[in-house]
Amino acid sequence: MKLDAKFYGVIVKAKDNTIVPDDEYMVFLAKDTAFFNILPEYRAECIKLGADEDQIDAINRGIDRATQWRKDNPSRLKVPDAKDEKLLDK
Repeated sequence: MKLDAKFYGVIVKAKDNTIVPDDEYMVFLAKDTAFFNILPEYRAECIKLGADEDQIDAINRGIDRATQWRKDNPSRLKVPDAKDEKLLDK
């Protein structure tokens, strides 16, 4: 079952160039303020679950990149919505 209703495409793992099946990913955007606001909680949960240091470092770098992108693009930030989207379950 495809998990993401709002987006489609091909997601490829950078480490080995394998394609991630549709039933293993969901997409969230840096402009989505709700998603951005939960990134520190995601990091905390990874630490709590025992994720390795490489994962924590990757999250920290992602937060830094998203923070900079948001500073550079304030007019593109938004509260998430699904108005007029073609969702899977409709």
